[in-house]
Amino acid sequence: MIRMTMTAALVACCGVAVAGGPNNGPDVICGELTDTLHYGPLTVNGEVIHAFSVGTTSCNAGNQPANWIDGTPNHPVISQTIWRYDGNRMTQVGIGFVKHSFAALQNNACGFGCSNNGSFSALGSGCSDPYGASLNGSHTDLGPRSEVNAFTGFFTYPYTSQNQSGNAIFKRIQVRDSDIDTNDSYFVEGAYVIKDDVPFGNQFNNVSWRPMAHHATRVLNTTGSTTREQPVIYAWQLEDPSVTITEVNVPGEGRFVVASKAVDLGGGTWRYEYGVYNQNSHRSAASFSVPASGTSNHGFHDVNYHDSVDANIDGTDWTATEGAGSLTFSTDTEAINPNANAIRWGTMYNFWFDSNSAPTTGDAEIGLFRAGSPASVLASVVMPEASTACEADLTGDGILDIFDVFAYLDYFNGGHPAADIDGNGTLDIFDVFAFLDLFNAGCP
Repeated sequence: MIRMTMTAALVACCGVAVAGGPNNGPDVICGELTDTLHYGPLTVNGEVIHAFSVGTTSCNAGNQPANWIDGTPNHPVISQTIWRYDGNRMTQVGIGFVKHSFAALQNNACGFGCSNNGSFSALGSGCSDPYGASLNGSHTDLGPRSEVNAFTGFFTYPYTSQNQSGNAIFKRIQVRDSDIDTNDSYFVEGAYVIKDDVPFGNQFNNVSWRPMAHHATRVLNTTGSTTREQPVIYAWQLEDPSVTITEVNVPGEGRFVVASKAVDLGGGTWRYEYGVYNQNSHRSAASFSVPASGTSNHGFHDVNYHDSVDANIDGTDWTATEGAGSLTFSTDTEAINPNANAIRWGTMYNFWFDSNSAPTTGDAEIGLFRAGSPASVLASVVMPEASTACEADLTGDGILDIFDVFAYLDYFNGGHPAADIDGNGTLDIFDVFAFLDLFNAGCP
């Protein structure tokens, strides 16, 4: 049995988005997501794991050729990931290594008008190049995601695990059997990362997505049409129009996209849902803070890294801490643990909680994983209305005493975002003064 999602029907009905152009300089986009292959499944540590690869077609929407040189660091890498919508929440359920490209054909799949340069070592202006699922799933050309800077397009070369083969699921997009359900909707996202785009500011339109059909054999295949130049997180909003989407650029760096919504659970209780997607920020994210107090039922979802050096990424769930008028989910920064479970490029982590406050809009804070300025960025989201709870009561016992001061100092000394009382992204003496003002004002 094959189930087509509402999104698939909409895209099939309304056609494929076509990029304008030509843009100045090289501009490589994911023009099409094509065929799929299924591998396995295999049982790993008691879990049944399926693996997939998906074909991608690149298109050069720019007016200059893009380098595609085999055996050098001057070629694109191709990312493919799989996503699930369960009727309420979109999550990322499958991730694999990136495909290192090696040669470019000169086709015209995107209809831009190909200027054939007569070379396999560069993709001509307006031209397209197909990589089928078999090529994108070939073990020997798959390299770690952690060695790629998706904002600059630079990657380690030669890359770790180059020319290495393994079992049926090795380095490919891995999806747990428990994450495949006939009642849910699935999507695949494809992205091209290439440093040639960067000098022209063309690295923000390289992501596209397409719905997937689910078969009774637990195999996922592409269906509908490819939506070009848009991250898959927007499919969540198509499935559920109550979802708010906000794009956030890190100054001089990459982009995050944040989804948020509130669900009325009845009885004066609301569930707040968030998805924080990192499109191409190398600085990545180590914390997510929402102005809220008196919250409960905190939840978190991430994606499972695997194989070679990517397996070194610590999969420990983020902790939820409420204090100083905000709820903060966090992991370690790079300075503390370079392998911490940060929201790295091409991934989305989910956060949710319950609150007795009705929804409004305001700013959530994304704390960045790697050092730099600013230390955080703000995203407009759906969030609970301000509570009358006592913000200085960090222990939550309804009493202001020395233990609340100790709790604040622990936050401050640990560099925790909850200690940033004035919300400027920097922890300094002014935050201490702001906390003391709250403390001295007492509780309502």
